[in-house]
Amino acid sequence: MLISCFSLNQITAQSKKDKKAAVSTQWFPYVNFEGKDFQEISREFGPFTRWWLPGNDITDEELQREVRMFAENGFAGVEVQPFTMGLNPNAPQAQLDRIYSWDTPSFDEHLQAIMKQAQISKIVVDMNAGSGWPLGGSFFDPNESMRTLAVADTVLRAKSTYNGAVPMVKFPKGKPEEKSDVNLVKPQWAVVKSVIAAKVVSAQDNQVVLDPKSVIDLTSKVKNKRLHWQVPADQNWRLIVSWSIPTGEKPSLVASKGVNYVIDHLDPKVVNKTYDYLLGERTGLPKYFSNPLRAVFNDSYEFHVDRIISSNLIEVFRKENGYDITPYLSSVYQKGYDHPAFLASSYANSKPPYVFDAQNQWRIMYDYDQAVNEVFKNNFIKTSNNWMQSHGLVHRTQGYGFPIDLIGAAAAADIPEAEQLYGDGSEGYLKLVTSGAHLNNRPIITQESFVSVLRAEMTTPQKIKVWADKSFACGINQLIYHGTPYKYNNGEFAKEGWNTWSSPYVPYLNFSTGMNESDPFWKDIKEVNQYLARCQYALRAGKPQTDVLIYMPFNNFAENQIGLNPEETLFKGYFKGVEPEIKGFGFKTTNEQIKTWYDTLWKTVNELEAKGITWEFVNDEYLQKAKMAEGKINIQGNQYQALILANLPFINLKTARSIEVLNKSGMNVWALGACPEKQPSYLDYKKNDALTSALMHTIWEGRHTVKITSALPVGNINQDLRFSKEAHFSRQINRQMADGSLIKFISNKTDQWQTIEIESAAKFKNSYWFDAETGSASLSRGHSLSYRLAPYGSVILFASTDNEILKLDMKDPVGDQLESVLAIDKWDIKIGENIFNNSALFDWRDDEKTKFNSENGLYSASFSLDKIQKEKSYFLDLGKVYYVAHVKINGKDAGKKLFAPYSLDITSLLKEGNNMVEVIITTSRRNGFTGEGMKGNSQYSQFKGKGRILVPSGMTGPVFVKMK
Repeated sequence: MLISCFSLNQITAQSKKDKKAAVSTQWFPYVNFEGKDFQEISREFGPFTRWWLPGNDITDEELQREVRMFAENGFAGVEVQPFTMGLNPNAPQAQLDRIYSWDTPSFDEHLQAIMKQAQISKIVVDMNAGSGWPLGGSFFDPNESMRTLAVADTVLRAKSTYNGAVPMVKFPKGKPEEKSDVNLVKPQWAVVKSVIAAKVVSAQDNQVVLDPKSVIDLTSKVKNKRLHWQVPADQNWRLIVSWSIPTGEKPSLVASKGVNYVIDHLDPKVVNKTYDYLLGERTGLPKYFSNPLRAVFNDSYEFHVDRIISSNLIEVFRKENGYDITPYLSSVYQKGYDHPAFLASSYANSKPPYVFDAQNQWRIMYDYDQAVNEVFKNNFIKTSNNWMQSHGLVHRTQGYGFPIDLIGAAAAADIPEAEQLYGDGSEGYLKLVTSGAHLNNRPIITQESFVSVLRAEMTTPQKIKVWADKSFACGINQLIYHGTPYKYNNGEFAKEGWNTWSSPYVPYLNFSTGMNESDPFWKDIKEVNQYLARCQYALRAGKPQTDVLIYMPFNNFAENQIGLNPEETLFKGYFKGVEPEIKGFGFKTTNEQIKTWYDTLWKTVNELEAKGITWEFVNDEYLQKAKMAEGKINIQGNQYQALILANLPFINLKTARSIEVLNKSGMNVWALGACPEKQPSYLDYKKNDALTSALMHTIWEGRHTVKITSALPVGNINQDLRFSKEAHFSRQINRQMADGSLIKFISNKTDQWQTIEIESAAKFKNSYWFDAETGSASLSRGHSLSYRLAPYGSVILFASTDNEILKLDMKDPVGDQLESVLAIDKWDIKIGENIFNNSALFDWRDDEKTKFNSENGLYSASFSLDKIQKEKSYFLDLGKVYYVAHVKINGKDAGKKLFAPYSLDITSLLKEGNNMVEVIITTSRRNGFTGEGMKGNSQYSQFKGKGRILVPSGMTGPVFVKMK
């Protein structure tokens, strides 16, 4: 019988293993770069969009129409998110009843309608985990909701006897009502985690210093939350109780009636039970698992938690740190510590109310964060992965929201996701996500994209491209628009309909452009998506190739701990030189140490980028897994040539030991700043600081260590593609194919033409420049390669080891080496009802009649060519365009330009003598909406008072006819 059971267990285990392997093969196939596939790009490599539904006020017909619309416009997939953002809270009751019925059979039927059409249209579907975020609802026992550490205390007199209930925390004044801002939390749901008594050394500035030698752990003496204890006779004592209590947090924007709680994300049983409920047989969804349903998505973990706690955290803490946290548990509590930044800023000056060793309190906090990271990864991320994989799905998530080891969290997820809101979209943050993914060989890294605070209606094709290029160079390879609202209007919105994150019902947010049919750029979105698809195809081919690693010593990164890299673009979504600067929004920094570290790191990062050295971060977990192989650092099959230790305030002792072994085995270390003298853990910290100091000084003086005092020793890095000269204008990333061929994606982050010059290794037989905008390719012979990058341009260099030249239609890029033939200075311009004859070009903002206009602009002019030189090509260069130009020459279509340079080949359309040019300019809706808001139109109230935040509009030139 035991043999039979064992065999059955083997079969079951093998079945699960086979299912996981099938999931990996289906959703993460190996891609080898092929030029023809790049040019004739498949929609499967296109972007996704976050598809916002107004709760359950939806119809099957409209849902299926929109799925077809997504397929027709180059989207590879959608993420379905039903919620209530931007909707009218005072809508008729019948409408509200429909909206707030997400968790019903009716909604499940609508989901099935989406799935059926998605199968037909070949659209991949991801589903948000429930409605709103974090994951929760009204379908479970509130005692299984998200918990926080909390503390309570009382003073005990010497020689007294304590006999009674232990001190209880004050609970929020919640109500068991669905419209209550705070949910009810019952005292009986509280769980005692630690009870101690200690003598007080001092008390000031809202912090009590306790005598660590006096601590008496009374936890085991507590029965049914009551304690009987004889207080010692020497002096008064403080009795402190650490509790685990539900927070009462509600999922943000949940489209469900009843009282909704966030589930306990750190209880695997609750997590599994939640997925069983949301995706179980009752929903009708299992038959769509793997086709078309790919993933369940968990948004950022914006827990309203002061300090994370779980049933097994004390046990995990002991395993991670080597000592028991129970006596010190009250000292890691800090108001707002684990809140998301938009809430944590209110507690920027908070501190633990109890400490045992004020000077070394930071070490205990570090150790607790270490345990929190492990608990979160294992209890939630990996639990979610396992549930999904066992059902033919994968788990996609933004592994952040509270102070966290972001590298480790990203590495743990099936599909890790970043976003352009978090960390102000800084590449220093984006690289934490992509580095974690690459270290653990995660092939797809998604990003919530094209969104920034207070910049609604500033998302143009050009900005999408620049934003995308920044993310691609950081390692993102699947963009997800934020996002597309379902077509929805019952008269409460203006003619454009519901725009989820720019709504008159929440006028103070106003930070996202709803990319749907009402947007003026929707007609061009398919072409934009083809550009994104080509880039994403190239950046999923092969595997990442990275030259050096930068050690990230912190395990508690949060978005308010990073500042501006002076060479970075689109920080906070600000498109400098195009958009107006918007000041006054940001979060107060709660950890100056991390921000300072980043501020000093930018110089190194920018030098690496300028010299064409690819880099990523590495954390303690993966550095401790590193080995030396073939003279390189090897982490799970990924190879690197050097480790950068930059201005470290401390270093983990296990990591220091690992580095010493690796360094002695030949690992190159680049040491910047002072040698670290301490490690961050509390256990035996004096002894371990001394050990760490000794190890690090050995490394600092090691034979394979270079102490950096000026320039980085990049000449020591063996590069198959090496920059011939510095390129401070660029950002880049490499992908290596199985045959050794190499892809280098290079972007120009400036508004000027730039030249990239590269020396390629002898192993490459042929090299090609691929333009993702047009799909065109050009052959570059020899090993000294050069390419002229357009303003905000990008190019993909494919260095091939194959002797045979690709069978492609090759086309040399035009570049900017053109000869001016004539200028077109005077135009007839029609902007709405406003007509300007024989006018110079101008920015619409500069004329009172047009400053609030967002209609298309029609420009017409004539020019004369005495003679057309047959051997020459002619181009119309429009100069500066805001934002899309559609050109006709002599009544015939010359094409459309979405991105700079706004130049078109018009050779075949010209004639000798007089020629007519017409240009239709599509501009942003921002200024038009602002005008409506300024006039007092309540349906545009989110733009009221924004008259000084207008964006450029129209065509400002100068316009030339040029030839080559």
